[in-house]
Amino acid sequence: MLHIRDSGGMFGGERVILTLGRNMDREAFACSLMCMDRGDGRCGPLMAAAERSGISVSSMRVRGRIDLPAIRFLNGFIREHKIDLIHTHDFKSDFYGVLATQGMRVKRVATAHGSTRDSFVKRLYLLFNENLVYPRFDMVIAVSEDLRPRLEGRRLQPEKIRVIQNGLDIGLLDVCGRDHEPRLPRPGNRDRRVFAVIGRLYPDKGHTFFLHAFETLAHEFPDITGLIIGDGPERERIQSSIRALGIEERVFCCGVRKNMRLVYDSIDYLVIPSLTEGLPYVMLEAMACGIPVLAAAVGDIPLLVSDGLTGYLVNPGDATGLTRRMRDLIVMPEAAQAMAQEGGRLVNERFSATSMVGKTQELYLSLIGR
Repeated sequence: MLHIRDSGGMFGGERVILTLGRNMDREAFACSLMCMDRGDGRCGPLMAAAERSGISVSSMRVRGRIDLPAIRFLNGFIREHKIDLIHTHDFKSDFYGVLATQGMRVKRVATAHGSTRDSFVKRLYLLFNENLVYPRFDMVIAVSEDLRPRLEGRRLQPEKIRVIQNGLDIGLLDVCGRDHEPRLPRPGNRDRRVFAVIGRLYPDKGHTFFLHAFETLAHEFPDITGLIIGDGPERERIQSSIRALGIEERVFCCGVRKNMRLVYDSIDYLVIPSLTEGLPYVMLEAMACGIPVLAAAVGDIPLLVSDGLTGYLVNPGDATGLTRRMRDLIVMPEAAQAMAQEGGRLVNERFSATSMVGKTQELYLSLIGR
Protein backbone atom coordinates (compact mmCIF):
# COMPACT_ATOMS: atom_id res chain seq x y z
CA MET A 1 0.00 0.00 0.00
CA LEU A 2 1.38 3.43 -0.90
CA HIS A 3 -0.06 6.55 0.73
CA ILE A 4 0.55 9.76 -1.22
CA ARG A 5 0.20 13.17 0.43
CA ASP A 6 0.88 16.79 -0.50
CA SER A 7 1.43 17.75 3.12
CA GLY A 8 1.22 21.30 4.47
CA GLY A 9 1.55 20.46 8.17
CA MET A 10 0.13 18.05 10.74
CA PHE A 11 -3.60 18.05 10.01
CA GLY A 12 -6.39 15.49 9.67
CA GLY A 13 -5.03 13.80 6.56
CA GLU A 14 -1.63 13.35 8.17
CA ARG A 15 -3.21 11.81 11.27
CA VAL A 16 -5.20 9.37 9.15
CA ILE A 17 -2.04 8.22 7.35
CA LEU A 18 -0.09 7.80 10.58
CA THR A 19 -2.95 6.02 12.33
CA LEU A 20 -3.30 3.55 9.47
CA GLY A 21 0.44 3.00 9.17
CA ARG A 22 0.90 2.45 12.91
CA ASN A 23 -2.06 0.14 13.43
CA MET A 24 -2.57 -1.95 10.30
CA ASP A 25 -1.78 -5.67 10.26
CA ARG A 26 1.85 -5.59 9.18
CA GLU A 27 1.86 -9.27 8.32
CA ALA A 28 -0.79 -8.64 5.67
CA PHE A 29 0.08 -5.09 4.57
CA ALA A 30 3.31 -3.27 3.84
CA CYS A 31 2.41 0.41 4.13
CA SER A 32 4.68 3.11 2.78
CA LEU A 33 4.37 6.86 2.30
CA MET A 34 5.28 9.14 -0.59
CA CYS A 35 5.41 12.84 0.31
CA MET A 36 5.15 15.46 -2.40
CA ASP A 37 8.01 17.86 -1.61
CA ARG A 38 7.53 21.44 -2.80
CA GLY A 39 10.91 22.47 -1.42
CA ASP A 40 9.42 24.55 1.40
CA GLY A 41 9.94 22.01 4.18
CA ARG A 42 6.25 21.69 4.98
CA CYS A 43 6.25 17.92 4.47
CA GLY A 44 9.04 17.50 7.02
CA PRO A 45 6.87 16.98 10.14
CA LEU A 46 4.85 14.22 8.46
CA MET A 47 7.96 12.46 7.20
CA ALA A 48 9.61 12.60 10.62
CA ALA A 49 6.49 11.30 12.39
CA ALA A 50 6.10 8.51 9.84
CA GLU A 51 9.70 7.41 10.28
CA ARG A 52 9.25 7.38 14.07
CA SER A 53 6.17 5.20 13.51
CA GLY A 54 8.10 2.61 11.50
CA ILE A 55 6.54 3.59 8.16
CA SER A 56 8.75 3.48 5.06
CA VAL A 57 9.00 7.06 3.77
CA SER A 58 10.04 8.48 0.39
CA SER A 59 9.64 11.89 -1.23
CA MET A 60 9.42 13.29 -4.72
CA ARG A 61 10.20 16.87 -5.62
CA VAL A 62 7.25 18.59 -7.30
CA ARG A 63 7.75 21.88 -9.13
CA GLY A 64 4.64 23.72 -10.23
CA ARG A 65 1.09 22.51 -10.78
CA ILE A 66 1.93 19.75 -13.28
CA ASP A 67 5.44 18.32 -13.03
CA LEU A 68 5.86 15.60 -15.67
CA PRO A 69 9.20 14.32 -14.32
CA ALA A 70 7.55 13.91 -10.89
CA ILE A 71 4.71 11.91 -12.44
CA ARG A 72 7.24 9.67 -14.24
CA PHE A 73 9.18 9.24 -10.99
CA LEU A 74 6.01 8.20 -9.16
CA ASN A 75 5.14 5.75 -11.95
CA GLY A 76 8.58 4.18 -11.75
CA PHE A 77 8.43 3.97 -7.95
CA ILE A 78 5.09 2.16 -8.06
CA ARG A 79 6.41 -0.33 -10.64
CA GLU A 80 9.72 -0.91 -8.85
CA HIS A 81 8.11 -1.54 -5.48
CA LYS A 82 5.25 -3.62 -6.92
CA ILE A 83 2.59 -1.47 -5.29
CA ASP A 84 -0.85 -3.12 -5.27
CA LEU A 85 -2.87 -0.08 -4.15
CA ILE A 86 -2.34 3.67 -3.86
CA HIS A 87 -4.20 5.74 -1.28
CA THR A 88 -4.22 9.50 -1.88
CA HIS A 89 -5.33 12.24 0.51
CA ASP A 90 -5.74 15.61 -1.28
CA PHE A 91 -6.55 16.96 -4.71
CA LYS A 92 -2.91 17.22 -5.84
CA SER A 93 -1.99 13.69 -4.79
CA ASP A 94 -5.30 12.46 -6.28
CA PHE A 95 -4.41 14.03 -9.63
CA TYR A 96 -0.80 12.79 -9.66
CA GLY A 97 -1.87 9.33 -8.48
CA VAL A 98 -4.28 8.93 -11.38
CA LEU A 99 -1.78 10.13 -13.98
CA ALA A 100 1.05 7.98 -12.61
CA THR A 101 -1.01 4.76 -12.66
CA GLN A 102 -2.57 5.04 -16.09
CA GLY A 103 -2.58 1.63 -17.77
CA MET A 104 -1.43 -0.14 -14.59
CA ARG A 105 -3.27 -2.81 -12.62
CA VAL A 106 -3.04 -0.77 -9.45
CA LYS A 107 -6.11 -0.12 -7.34
CA ARG A 108 -6.84 3.49 -6.40
CA VAL A 109 -8.36 4.77 -3.17
CA ALA A 110 -8.80 8.44 -2.25
CA THR A 111 -9.92 9.95 1.03
CA ALA A 112 -12.08 13.09 0.98
CA HIS A 113 -11.10 14.86 4.18
CA GLY A 114 -13.44 17.82 3.69
CA SER A 115 -11.15 20.55 2.32
CA THR A 116 -11.96 24.19 2.93
CA ARG A 117 -13.30 26.14 -0.06
CA ASP A 118 -12.03 29.56 0.95
CA SER A 119 -11.01 30.85 -2.49
CA PHE A 120 -12.26 30.76 -6.05
CA VAL A 121 -9.13 28.91 -7.22
CA LYS A 122 -9.49 26.24 -4.56
CA ARG A 123 -13.15 25.77 -5.41
CA LEU A 124 -12.17 25.20 -9.05
CA TYR A 125 -9.55 22.63 -8.03
CA LEU A 126 -12.03 20.75 -5.85
CA LEU A 127 -14.75 20.79 -8.53
CA PHE A 128 -12.22 19.42 -11.03
CA ASN A 129 -11.21 16.75 -8.52
CA GLU A 130 -14.76 15.69 -7.63
CA ASN A 131 -16.04 15.64 -11.22
CA LEU A 132 -13.08 14.39 -13.24
CA VAL A 133 -10.53 12.77 -10.93
CA TYR A 134 -12.58 10.90 -8.30
CA PRO A 135 -14.54 8.91 -10.97
CA ARG A 136 -11.21 7.31 -11.96
CA PHE A 137 -10.73 5.86 -8.47
CA ASP A 138 -11.94 2.44 -7.41
CA MET A 139 -13.22 3.83 -4.11
CA VAL A 140 -13.48 7.20 -2.39
CA ILE A 141 -13.57 7.30 1.41
CA ALA A 142 -15.56 10.10 3.04
CA VAL A 143 -14.53 10.86 6.62
CA SER A 144 -18.08 11.85 7.58
CA GLU A 145 -21.65 11.14 6.57
CA ASP A 146 -22.00 14.85 5.89
CA LEU A 147 -19.60 14.54 2.93
CA ARG A 148 -21.47 11.73 1.19
CA PRO A 149 -24.25 13.87 -0.40
CA ARG A 150 -21.67 16.28 -1.80
CA LEU A 151 -19.77 13.42 -3.46
CA GLU A 152 -22.96 11.75 -4.70
CA GLY A 153 -23.96 15.03 -6.34
CA ARG A 154 -20.94 14.79 -8.65
CA ARG A 155 -20.11 12.23 -11.35
CA LEU A 156 -19.03 9.64 -8.82
CA GLN A 157 -21.10 6.46 -8.66
CA PRO A 158 -22.71 6.02 -5.20
CA GLU A 159 -21.34 2.48 -4.85
CA LYS A 160 -17.82 3.92 -5.06
CA ILE A 161 -18.31 5.97 -1.88
CA ARG A 162 -17.53 4.49 1.54
CA VAL A 163 -17.89 6.42 4.80
CA ILE A 164 -15.12 5.60 7.28
CA GLN A 165 -15.04 8.05 10.15
CA ASN A 166 -11.79 9.16 11.71
CA GLY A 167 -10.47 7.05 14.55
CA LEU A 168 -8.15 8.23 17.30
CA ASP A 169 -4.70 6.86 18.08
CA ILE A 170 -3.92 8.91 21.17
CA GLY A 171 -0.29 7.77 20.97
CA LEU A 172 0.17 10.15 18.02
CA LEU A 173 0.25 13.05 20.49
CA ASP A 174 3.63 11.79 21.64
CA VAL A 175 4.87 10.74 18.19
CA CYS A 176 4.09 14.16 16.66
CA GLY A 177 4.85 16.29 19.72
CA ARG A 178 8.51 15.73 20.48
CA ASP A 179 9.51 19.29 19.67
CA HIS A 180 10.18 21.48 22.68
CA GLU A 181 8.07 24.61 22.40
CA PRO A 182 7.51 27.50 24.82
CA ARG A 183 4.46 27.24 27.03
CA LEU A 184 1.28 28.87 25.80
CA PRO A 185 0.38 32.33 27.15
CA ARG A 186 -1.46 32.11 30.44
CA PRO A 187 -1.44 35.56 32.09
CA GLY A 188 -1.98 35.86 35.82
CA ASN A 189 -2.46 32.91 38.13
CA ARG A 190 -3.20 29.29 37.27
CA ASP A 191 -6.86 29.74 38.20
CA ARG A 192 -7.53 31.64 34.97
CA ARG A 193 -9.78 29.64 32.67
CA VAL A 194 -8.56 29.19 29.10
CA PHE A 195 -10.75 28.78 26.02
CA ALA A 196 -8.99 27.61 22.84
CA VAL A 197 -9.90 27.46 19.16
CA ILE A 198 -7.53 25.09 17.37
CA GLY A 199 -7.21 24.71 13.61
CA ARG A 200 -6.25 26.41 10.39
CA LEU A 201 -7.21 30.08 10.17
CA TYR A 202 -9.78 30.09 7.36
CA PRO A 203 -13.09 31.98 7.12
CA ASP A 204 -15.22 28.84 7.54
CA LYS A 205 -13.60 28.06 10.90
CA GLY A 206 -15.76 30.74 12.55
CA HIS A 207 -13.15 32.59 14.61
CA THR A 208 -15.16 35.82 14.34
CA PHE A 209 -18.08 34.30 16.25
CA PHE A 210 -15.77 33.11 19.01
CA LEU A 211 -14.15 36.54 19.35
CA HIS A 212 -17.50 38.32 19.69
CA ALA A 213 -18.66 35.79 22.27
CA PHE A 214 -15.42 36.15 24.21
CA GLU A 215 -15.61 39.96 24.16
CA THR A 216 -19.11 39.80 25.67
CA LEU A 217 -17.96 37.48 28.46
CA ALA A 218 -14.72 39.36 29.13
CA HIS A 219 -16.63 42.12 30.93
CA GLU A 220 -18.40 39.60 33.15
CA PHE A 221 -15.43 37.29 33.81
CA PRO A 222 -12.10 39.15 34.07
CA ASP A 223 -10.20 35.90 34.65
CA ILE A 224 -10.76 34.19 31.27
CA THR A 225 -8.21 33.89 28.47
CA GLY A 226 -8.60 32.95 24.80
CA LEU A 227 -6.06 31.19 22.59
CA ILE A 228 -6.15 31.00 18.79
CA ILE A 229 -3.90 28.10 17.79
CA GLY A 230 -3.04 27.61 14.13
CA ASP A 231 -2.11 29.64 11.09
CA GLY A 232 -3.61 30.59 7.75
CA PRO A 233 -4.76 33.43 5.50
CA GLU A 234 -7.15 34.85 8.12
CA ARG A 235 -4.46 35.54 10.73
CA GLU A 236 -4.13 39.28 10.09
CA ARG A 237 -7.90 39.75 10.00
CA ILE A 238 -8.30 37.84 13.26
CA GLN A 239 -5.60 39.94 14.92
CA SER A 240 -7.28 43.12 13.67
CA SER A 241 -10.60 41.96 15.13
CA ILE A 242 -8.93 41.23 18.47
CA ARG A 243 -7.56 44.79 18.58
CA ALA A 244 -10.85 46.33 17.44
CA LEU A 245 -12.72 44.49 20.22
CA GLY A 246 -10.19 45.66 22.81
CA ILE A 247 -9.28 42.14 23.97
CA GLU A 248 -5.65 42.01 22.84
CA GLU A 249 -4.50 41.45 26.43
CA ARG A 250 -6.89 38.53 26.83
CA VAL A 251 -6.85 36.69 23.47
CA PHE A 252 -3.59 35.53 21.88
CA CYS A 253 -2.72 34.18 18.43
CA CYS A 254 -0.22 31.41 19.15
CA GLY A 255 0.55 30.15 15.66
CA VAL A 256 1.05 26.49 14.77
CA ARG A 257 1.87 24.16 17.65
CA LYS A 258 3.40 20.74 17.08
CA ASN A 259 3.33 19.62 20.70
CA MET A 260 -0.40 19.10 21.08
CA ARG A 261 0.01 17.22 24.34
CA LEU A 262 1.33 20.48 25.82
CA VAL A 263 -1.59 22.38 24.29
CA TYR A 264 -4.20 20.11 25.84
CA ASP A 265 -2.42 20.28 29.19
CA SER A 266 -2.63 24.09 29.03
CA ILE A 267 -6.29 24.70 28.15
CA ASP A 268 -9.58 24.25 29.98
CA TYR A 269 -12.14 24.27 27.16
CA LEU A 270 -12.09 23.61 23.41
CA VAL A 271 -14.39 25.70 21.21
CA ILE A 272 -15.15 24.69 17.60
CA PRO A 273 -17.18 27.56 16.08
CA SER A 274 -16.87 26.27 12.49
CA LEU A 275 -19.39 26.74 9.71
CA THR A 276 -18.28 23.48 8.06
CA GLU A 277 -16.46 20.40 9.41
CA GLY A 278 -16.19 16.67 8.91
CA LEU A 279 -15.20 14.93 12.13
CA PRO A 280 -12.31 17.04 13.54
CA TYR A 281 -9.35 15.18 14.98
CA VAL A 282 -8.78 18.04 17.41
CA MET A 283 -12.19 17.33 18.93
CA LEU A 284 -11.44 13.60 19.31
CA GLU A 285 -8.09 14.37 20.92
CA ALA A 286 -9.47 16.99 23.32
CA MET A 287 -12.32 14.74 24.44
CA ALA A 288 -9.92 11.83 24.96
CA CYS A 289 -7.81 14.16 27.13
CA GLY A 290 -10.81 15.04 29.30
CA ILE A 291 -11.38 18.58 28.01
CA PRO A 292 -14.98 19.91 27.80
CA VAL A 293 -15.98 20.71 24.21
CA LEU A 294 -18.33 23.37 22.85
CA ALA A 295 -18.93 22.97 19.11
CA ALA A 296 -21.13 24.08 16.24
CA ALA A 297 -23.58 21.42 15.07
CA VAL A 298 -22.00 20.83 11.64
CA GLY A 299 -20.72 17.76 9.82
CA ASP A 300 -20.54 14.65 11.97
CA ILE A 301 -19.89 16.59 15.18
CA PRO A 302 -23.44 15.86 16.51
CA LEU A 303 -22.69 12.13 16.28
CA LEU A 304 -20.14 12.63 19.02
CA VAL A 305 -21.32 15.70 20.90
CA SER A 306 -24.76 15.28 22.46
CA ASP A 307 -25.81 18.65 23.85
CA GLY A 308 -25.55 18.63 27.62
CA LEU A 309 -24.33 15.02 27.76
CA THR A 310 -20.90 14.80 26.06
CA GLY A 311 -20.46 18.52 25.39
CA TYR A 312 -22.38 21.57 24.25
CA LEU A 313 -23.75 22.19 20.75
CA VAL A 314 -24.75 25.50 19.17
CA ASN A 315 -26.02 26.45 15.73
CA PRO A 316 -23.28 27.45 13.27
CA GLY A 317 -22.74 31.21 13.16
CA ASP A 318 -24.59 31.77 16.45
CA ALA A 319 -22.36 34.08 18.52
CA THR A 320 -25.13 34.52 21.09
CA GLY A 321 -25.41 30.78 21.56
CA LEU A 322 -21.62 30.54 21.94
CA THR A 323 -21.72 33.24 24.60
CA ARG A 324 -24.43 31.44 26.56
CA ARG A 325 -22.70 28.05 26.45
CA MET A 326 -19.26 29.50 27.25
CA ARG A 327 -20.86 31.08 30.31
CA ASP A 328 -22.35 27.72 31.26
CA LEU A 329 -18.91 26.10 31.11
CA ILE A 330 -17.57 28.75 33.47
CA VAL A 331 -20.36 28.82 36.05
CA MET A 332 -21.10 25.07 36.08
CA PRO A 333 -17.67 23.40 36.35
CA GLU A 334 -19.06 20.14 37.76
CA ALA A 335 -21.39 19.73 34.79
CA ALA A 336 -18.55 20.57 32.41
CA GLN A 337 -16.32 17.88 33.91
CA ALA A 338 -19.13 15.32 33.83
CA MET A 339 -19.62 15.99 30.10
CA ALA A 340 -15.87 15.71 29.53
CA GLN A 341 -15.76 12.31 31.23
CA GLU A 342 -18.72 11.02 29.23
CA GLY A 343 -17.22 12.39 26.01
CA GLY A 344 -13.90 10.67 26.69
CA ARG A 345 -15.67 7.37 27.26
CA LEU A 346 -17.59 7.72 23.98
CA VAL A 347 -14.44 8.48 21.97
CA ASN A 348 -12.70 5.41 23.35
CA GLU A 349 -15.70 3.18 22.59
CA ARG A 350 -16.87 4.38 19.18
CA PHE A 351 -14.09 6.35 17.52
CA SER A 352 -11.02 4.24 18.16
CA ALA A 353 -8.17 3.62 15.74
CA THR A 354 -9.17 -0.07 15.75
CA SER A 355 -12.52 0.70 14.13
CA MET A 356 -11.13 2.98 11.41
CA VAL A 357 -8.20 0.70 10.60
CA GLY A 358 -10.36 -2.43 10.51
CA LYS A 359 -12.81 -0.91 8.03
CA THR A 360 -9.97 0.39 5.85
CA GLN A 361 -8.24 -3.01 5.81
CA GLU A 362 -11.49 -4.67 4.74
CA LEU A 363 -11.85 -2.12 1.94
CA TYR A 364 -8.28 -2.72 0.72
CA LEU A 365 -8.74 -6.49 0.67
CA SER A 366 -12.07 -6.27 -1.14
CA LEU A 367 -10.45 -4.22 -3.91
CA ILE A 368 -7.34 -6.35 -4.25
CA GLY A 369 -9.37 -9.54 -4.22
CA ARG A 370 -7.54 -11.32 -1.41
